[in-house]
Amino acid sequence: MLHGDVNGAPFTRAILDNPKNWGYPTYLIGCFYGLFAANPLGQKALTEGKAEATNYKLAPHTSTTFRHEIVILDGTATPADIPKKYNSFAR
Repeated sequence: MLHGDVNGAPFTRAILDNPKNWGYPTYLIGCFYGLFAANPLGQKALTEGKAEATNYKLAPHTSTTFRHEIVILDGTATPADIPKKYNSFAR
């Protein structure tokens, strides 16, 4: 969850990671210039080598699905506001 403002109006954004996703919980990255992303395959890069590299392999001609929900709320949400959204999404 990150907070910011657009033209002086506060907002909150959050990325929800589905517990059925491979690598759950995923790593999130937020940068000062506005990037906010989920990276389920970036454990090694996002921990400066402290975590093991992923061994996720996708067989040729197959696919997978990662489920995430982007939540954008007017105002500044509290940490207690997000679990309500998450519980609905994770079902």
